[in-house]
Amino acid sequence: MKRILFILSIFLLASACSRQARETAFIRIVRTDGTVQEDTVCLSCGKGFLEYSFPEADIAGLDTLYVTPQMTCAPAGTDGYYVNADGIVTKMLEGREGRNSLRHRHPMPIAGCVIGAKAWMAHFPNYRFDSHVSIVCRNGQYRQVFALTPFDHKAYDGAWVLRFYPLEGKDATYAGIGRLYRSIRLAQGDLMPLKEKIKDRPLLKYAVDYPEIRIRQGWKPVPCQIEHQTLENEPPMKVAVTFDRVCELIDTLVAQGVPGAQITLVGWNIRGHDGRFPTIFPAEPALGGDKALLHLISYAQEKGFQIVPHICTGDSYEVSSDFDINDVVLLPSGVRYSNAVYGGGRMYELCYEQAYKKYAVPYCDTLAKMGFRGVGYNDVYSIVAPHACADPKHYNNPLQAAEWARKTLKEMKDKLGGCASEGGFDHLSSELDFALYISMLGPKTLRFEKLRDAYVPLWHIVYNGYIYSCPLSRSVNYTIKEPEWSMKIQEFGGHPTFYFYSAHRDDDKNWIGTPTCDLFAATSEDVHRSAVEIRKGWEYLRDYGYLQYETMDDHCEAAPGVFKTTYGDGTITWCNYGDETFTCPDGVPLEAKSWRTVKPAN
Repeated sequence: MKRILFILSIFLLASACSRQARETAFIRIVRTDGTVQEDTVCLSCGKGFLEYSFPEADIAGLDTLYVTPQMTCAPAGTDGYYVNADGIVTKMLEGREGRNSLRHRHPMPIAGCVIGAKAWMAHFPNYRFDSHVSIVCRNGQYRQVFALTPFDHKAYDGAWVLRFYPLEGKDATYAGIGRLYRSIRLAQGDLMPLKEKIKDRPLLKYAVDYPEIRIRQGWKPVPCQIEHQTLENEPPMKVAVTFDRVCELIDTLVAQGVPGAQITLVGWNIRGHDGRFPTIFPAEPALGGDKALLHLISYAQEKGFQIVPHICTGDSYEVSSDFDINDVVLLPSGVRYSNAVYGGGRMYELCYEQAYKKYAVPYCDTLAKMGFRGVGYNDVYSIVAPHACADPKHYNNPLQAAEWARKTLKEMKDKLGGCASEGGFDHLSSELDFALYISMLGPKTLRFEKLRDAYVPLWHIVYNGYIYSCPLSRSVNYTIKEPEWSMKIQEFGGHPTFYFYSAHRDDDKNWIGTPTCDLFAATSEDVHRSAVEIRKGWEYLRDYGYLQYETMDDHCEAAPGVFKTTYGDGTITWCNYGDETFTCPDGVPLEAKSWRTVKPAN
């Protein structure tokens, strides 16, 4: 049935495409030898789309190719907007100049342009990790520019293809763009609805139906003061939540009437969160060591709770006993890849092939033998583009690296019962069960600058009902934050997610929360207060958790500051972020800073 609907949608798009005038694009080719070629070309017409194709033979020696379609250009003041795959909207406002670029970091290989009653969805089905999208405004003119900078300056996936699907009428919106891309993903046949997944995966069903609790148990100082750490100069680890204290939390949750939750232990490993990654064993002695951890695992399960570990097999620190510079990604420039300093010191990015073979497989085997069961967590993988590696001993172009990333998440899913990671990059959508958050916008409210005017749930329109998620990093611990964050959970079909010591950094760059919006466990009183907040998340799931199983079929701003979300089963959610009461179509008033959900009639 899904394939029939997809074929029908393509037929309708083909009809719309045939009505388009000959569309052109300005092309600029910059080669590695410094030569530049410019031209204007006509887009070819395919089955339901217009297409530009750059020949495979011409990719060799290519530095960057730029494509500027004429139909996505518009003067300032035009009624319309652009939307990137990260959900950022750029309106065609007057009186400003600038650029908003998305390089490599495409959660989905799409972008969109809406002008009046017409829209285009751009799709780059190959070379997605070498493709870029920029929105540029100069001299009162907006344009959308697509670019290709191939890995290692050579072809590895045929000709580069850029497709433009026309959308009209009620589909000429970001929601229509999301629905169209969802149909493309479904036609590929590797995406399964949560409703189907849970039929033979009870551990996944449990995780969807109960709150997620992440407990940061120990960590070294961040920002890091010692970049090149050794066993001799390694800074001390802060002990926040011992294994025995987690047992106390479980008892308190039970006393509060919370029948279950999935507990993810963060920083349980040697020297805590990011302490000596990729090394994780033994369990940190200061938290109680292996014996106390094994007791905690069995105790949690006896009380009806799922418990899983947080690991990271993609990062490596010099202080790790497993550190091997030859396993680190080699960039085409000949430099080993390192772009951050964190708790363990200078962080290096591992080649995904090496990480899978040396860590993901043996670690998941051991973790399963320890008794961990549930939707386990391997950090970072789904919030970055895959780590392509130019080392001839383990060469991986971006396409091959993405396959190793999928194998890595599948390993955890097969051994523990499910897999989660940090974001929603959809090269992992066939394996990913839970995305910790989809966007890291913040801090207090959604903050925008330059050509960034709004954020919309484009990812959720595509993947709600297939992958469950917490929508924004700042919507973690939403019950103790401003009402806007509770509304975001409702508006975006989010999963209630709680985090002990989320604000672990010693500066103001915490992306999940601040110490005033955190859960603590230093005392029994802290544990009790935290359990009360987690109970609110369970109560929410009891009433509205079904929305995580439904597709998000439409989303729009129904009135200034008022957003309407429509789900596949007919449920409608209204969220009023404004300062005045809004009257819903059924006559029910909705006060400022509040939400309501209208369930479909039986």
